Amino acid sequence: MLKHWPIIISILLFQVGYSQDGIPFYEDVKFYVHGNSILVGNNILGDHSSIPLMDIDVSNDKVKMEYIDVDDDDRTFSSSQATVNVAENGLKIIYAGLYWSALYPYEHGVIRKSGNRMVHKGQGDRELNVNSILFKTPNDDYETINGEIIFDSYGTDAFSTNVPYACYADVTSKLQGLSELNGTYTIANIRAAEGNISGGSSAGWLLYIIYEDPRQPPKYFTTYKGFVEVNDEVVEITFKDFKTKEKGAINTTIALATLEGDRKFKTDECSIYNAKTDAFENIDNALRQDKNFFNSSITIHSEMYTERNPNSTNTLGFDLLKAEIPNFENKIIDGGTTEAILQFQTKADRFYLFFVAFETEINQVFYQEKRELGALDITEESVSNVVKETNQVTTQSESIPSILSHEVVGTSVDIEKGKLDNKNVEIMQIVAKKSITIPSLASGYYLVTNVFSNVDNAKRWVAFLKEKGYSPKTYINPKNNWHYIYIYSNLDPNLVIDRRDEIKKLDYFKEIWIIKINLN
Repeated sequence: MLKHWPIIISILLFQVGYSQDGIPFYEDVKFYVHGNSILVGNNILGDHSSIPLMDIDVSNDKVKMEYIDVDDDDRTFSSSQATVNVAENGLKIIYAGLYWSALYPYEHGVIRKSGNRMVHKGQGDRELNVNSILFKTPNDDYETINGEIIFDSYGTDAFSTNVPYACYADVTSKLQGLSELNGTYTIANIRAAEGNISGGSSAGWLLYIIYEDPRQPPKYFTTYKGFVEVNDEVVEITFKDFKTKEKGAINTTIALATLEGDRKFKTDECSIYNAKTDAFENIDNALRQDKNFFNSSITIHSEMYTERNPNSTNTLGFDLLKAEIPNFENKIIDGGTTEAILQFQTKADRFYLFFVAFETEINQVFYQEKRELGALDITEESVSNVVKETNQVTTQSESIPSILSHEVVGTSVDIEKGKLDNKNVEIMQIVAKKSITIPSLASGYYLVTNVFSNVDNAKRWVAFLKEKGYSPKTYINPKNNWHYIYIYSNLDPNLVIDRRDEIKKLDYFKEIWIIKINLN
């Protein structure tokens, strides 16, 4: 895993409401970065090995399932493809996670007559190595991936009828080593039940990628790992450890993957908690109805994702989506929000949830503090210490009480009586901040416009600022080796604030901040 920021935690730091068998969702990775994400994937069971299924009225329990196999390769018994073409070459890959899941009680299901009834029978012993698959990146050959089994109900009393499983592999280093990210990705030899299955069979895979992009605002990304059945019992997942920006529209996105989301059953819902109304509000868009959210499709926002082979409109119980939270005028997630709760439920249908990701734009000061804390990976042994340290850090809006503990004559009384204007209060806050040490710089207050872990991205930003008529300079923080780009510095914080206020109305300077350097 990466040896620098972002923070990575693989232990349980939250609670999930659930009452079914399975594995409750827990936070797997989280990142604070200027960037974006990519979600691609496909199903691996269909009514034909290569021809797309475009009939949306067919449900998976009515199909005699067979493996999709599109690669014309004797080494594979199943294969499907998806194409990445949304990222520019040269952008730094921060994280890439590969997931696959299927219903797999046996190799093949048949229907047999038993007296006056037709019953489903299973044939063929189930293979146990469901975590071993083949993975092909653009312009490369297959390589074997031996992933982690998140959950497998085989040999247990859970979900004994269809015996689902879910697996995961971190493929970050593989994608970081590619000369080109864009292209076709092929996943092969995912195992699932073929034939006629009671209740239907379904299977599929996804690749979730996070990359750094200096043109994007600072964001919080997190993925949660687990496997739960959603039926008439509500399942909730809570996201924490972020703080949204104080002003402007806040863009928030979720990514989800499930099995068994039949289109014909119209009672499944995905909703988000609205603290203003103290109620959950259903999420929907042009392709996903609020009462039929999981409908056997693969969608990105409000469009079908079709750059895959086969590009079936009906993915037979496999649902994959990336969707924006409807947040007009920040009605749900507003400035300073620090928690979000997703809720899943259904009445007539049931589905298995096995992948959840959440990303939102965050406050620049909060983002900077997280980066300063994130110079080292967080291991299970060090989590308690880092969390303790995080709780001791204050944001600008919280820093007035800490300023009062410093030896600043009269500030407490003046602030309480409201005699100080906002600028004077901010000057006090900046002066009271802890100074950092950068040996190569003169003492002063620095107006920082951006920060990058990747030197090429830092150079792009510098070139952009020069095109705009500025004279940017760069320093490297020896504690984390990140590149900080500033455009002004002075020993007088008043002048630095004035300079910031002159330019912060520009779109590309909405998130800038002041750092105190070499002033002990």
